[in-house]
Amino acid sequence: MRVEMKKEMRVAITPEEYRDQVLKLAGGSEDVKTLLRLVYLLKDYSSEETLARNFSALRGGSDCKTLLRALRLKKILGRGPFDEYICRPGYETVFDEVVSSFVTAPQPLSDYLDAMIKAGDKAAIRMIELLLKVNIHGIPGYTQYRLIEEEISDWFSPSVFHTLEQKFITDNLCIYAQKQGREFLRLYNQSEAELKRAREKLAEVREKELFQMPLVKRVEDEIRILIGLSKRQSKEWKEVLAAHEMPEGDIDKLSGYFSGFKMNKDFLFVTGDILIDRDSLYLVITDTLSRYDVREWREEPVVFITSEPPSWINKVRQVFEYAYPKLSDRRIAIALPDDGIAYANYRQELLSRFLERMGIDEVRAF
Repeated sequence: MRVEMKKEMRVAITPEEYRDQVLKLAGGSEDVKTLLRLVYLLKDYSSEETLARNFSALRGGSDCKTLLRALRLKKILGRGPFDEYICRPGYETVFDEVVSSFVTAPQPLSDYLDAMIKAGDKAAIRMIELLLKVNIHGIPGYTQYRLIEEEISDWFSPSVFHTLEQKFITDNLCIYAQKQGREFLRLYNQSEAELKRAREKLAEVREKELFQMPLVKRVEDEIRILIGLSKRQSKEWKEVLAAHEMPEGDIDKLSGYFSGFKMNKDFLFVTGDILIDRDSLYLVITDTLSRYDVREWREEPVVFITSEPPSWINKVRQVFEYAYPKLSDRRIAIALPDDGIAYANYRQELLSRFLERMGIDEVRAF
């Protein structure tokens, strides 16, 4: 017992000594500084795999596993309950004070996004869009990381996704983390005000892109034709309603109403709604439709109108496998005017009339 106590006394160091040791090691090696910074930033997610992935991106492919073990032997780092690397127990305050000074501030996200816009890097812009949209908790059935990986890989290619992941980590824009089934890329060191500026800039860019699509004008023209036909055909109905002293403006809205198209800044869609003969329909126009967007959209009945078929179009049930509400409780249609095909899980007179006007004569059930 006495021998063990003496041994503990010999290895125990004061917080000041621990501080000096960390500063000395970090001052002599950029690799050590980078690794300690990652442990500080990742907190409970600092598994060996997670640290190695970020370290490799930041240090040009270098491996940190040997260095991790060395820092543990030197009593700078310890291991947590889930085998994550943590600072030596009892020195948390000192560790945070010292290592926080190693954290390099990234450029503001809005500036980074602006640079990607000027470079015409559509893949980077879309990846930033998904990082801003999808919470690090992901959605049921998909981790945030896997959802973003699938979308970028489908829209561009798997190699483009992995190149962007490396670039974003290297540029200190985000950090990779995984633990017990959770896996995500987290934007860090960005204030709420900065995130808001980035979202506003992104919405501005997407609004310009989407309203330049000929599809928007085409849909708008067909809706106005539908409404015109409805109003001419409802003369008898109008007379009945007028007899009950309903205002003329309300009668017109019931027989045919279109809100006009506007930008939905949460989903970055062009949206509008129509009402014809007491049937209503939400319209969503976009160039690409992600798994996340189709699951999270709540206005129904809806028809998503897109120029590009989603890669998952034949796996809709799989996409909604863990979604709430479940697919059978929703009314969703996806229209592909360029292909003359639509997919829907509901029937409605207005939907049929609209699809017919758009030149779509084949509706497949899902």
